Amino acid sequence: MARTEARGWIIEEAPATAAEHLAQLHGLCFAPLPETPWSAHSFRTILGMPTTFALAARHDEKEASALLVCRLLDNEAEILTLCVAPGVRRSGVAKALLDVFFRHSGSQTRVVLEVAVGNAAAIALYESVGFVRVGLRPDYYAGHDRKVDALVYARSAEAVDRKNLDKC
Repeated sequence: MARTEARGWIIEEAPATAAEHLAQLHGLCFAPLPETPWSAHSFRTILGMPTTFALAARHDEKEASALLVCRLLDNEAEILTLCVAPGVRRSGVAKALLDVFFRHSGSQTRVVLEVAVGNAAAIALYESVGFVRVGLRPDYYAGHDRKVDALVYARSAEAVDRKNLDKC
């Protein structure tokens, strides 16, 4: 994937060699949440899989401030994680990452993801780009001595078409 500029951000595929920085970013974003942050080893392993890739967003030549990791196979995709550093939240970077991912994956790709039931900002973001709730995973996230349910969301070509029709 080539370097892309979207909504004022530089977005490009993150190599497995960036695993240390990606783990630091993920830890910064997820440490206060019920989810367990991924280690550098986890990032190297995940990014070493042939169907998995990461998109990183940054301003200018700075290190990445946001990250989207996904698995893509034929017309099915799963967003494994999406995180934005606290200092740049509400800047449009998450939507920029999703925009680039959707262009890369194609309009006929069904995309699924899980999100913690209490993560209102993420839920609002996903619903704003055409995701609909399709399920619940009880006790899915574990961390900080508690378990939290996850909502399962999906985005299909049909959902995107309905969303665009609603704008007419």
